[in-house]
Amino acid sequence: MIYEFGSDVLRCQVSTLGAELISVVHNGKERLWQNESGYWNGHAPILFPYGGNCAVMVDGVLYPEQKHGFISAQRFSLHEKTADSVTLCFSSNEETRRLYPFDFSLFITYLVAGNCLKITYKAVNDGQRTMYAGFGCHESYALDVEAEDCEVVFEKEEKLLSLMASGDNGKLTGETVDFGVGKVLPLPKRLLNPTVILQTNSRAVSLRKRGEEKLLARVSYPDFSNLLIWAVKKGKMVCIEPWQNLPDEDQKAPQELCKKQGLTAIAAGETLTAFHEITYF
Repeated sequence: MIYEFGSDVLRCQVSTLGAELISVVHNGKERLWQNESGYWNGHAPILFPYGGNCAVMVDGVLYPEQKHGFISAQRFSLHEKTADSVTLCFSSNEETRRLYPFDFSLFITYLVAGNCLKITYKAVNDGQRTMYAGFGCHESYALDVEAEDCEVVFEKEEKLLSLMASGDNGKLTGETVDFGVGKVLPLPKRLLNPTVILQTNSRAVSLRKRGEEKLLARVSYPDFSNLLIWAVKKGKMVCIEPWQNLPDEDQKAPQELCKKQGLTAIAAGETLTAFHEITYF
């Protein structure tokens, strides 16, 4: 099922499959990647209960690993809808407990205000023990130029040191690439696939064409400390991805979920809430 909502200038569509945005039209122009080159059929998948490749070990038991979690393959239900918003919900079941042994409910709310899309994520611990989880975002941005013709502008000066992940298993290699210090990161072609992985002090970035003042989009991520930037090998797009956690380190033994940096301990009956927003220009 697909639901449409929005304003006069920003119209969005979201699917109940994974609660994923599948269209964002700003002033008549599609702003989400629509897989024109056939290289990636995603648009803006939600990553939960973690982003990347992470071992799921709980009380010494190792569960099957799923890249980016498993929520993108789950069917959500409509919780609430207005002209400018949609809230979708999902509850754990026997299938998810085989991958992640916790009872939970998810609520994903999309709200449009003018040219701004506001997204709120809520994970409720429905079980009797503490669960560990984090959110990751994976929105795409359709471009009319190549990704390497664009740059990302941070709200604060950053030490632009990118962690590196293996192209084989997506886990951190322990290597880094140093882009120097500054507020502007010209997108590097050879490192966009695999991914630029930054731990930032900034909680907002802007996307623009290189050397231009006009912005394409501004991404605010107050509840996320990691920013990943990725592009397909062929196609005019880029993904700007706020994550709460990072992938596991390669060649290291699996670690208990409770020890993973970036995942939050959610007590029984408590809720983890995260928020981010995208302004289109």
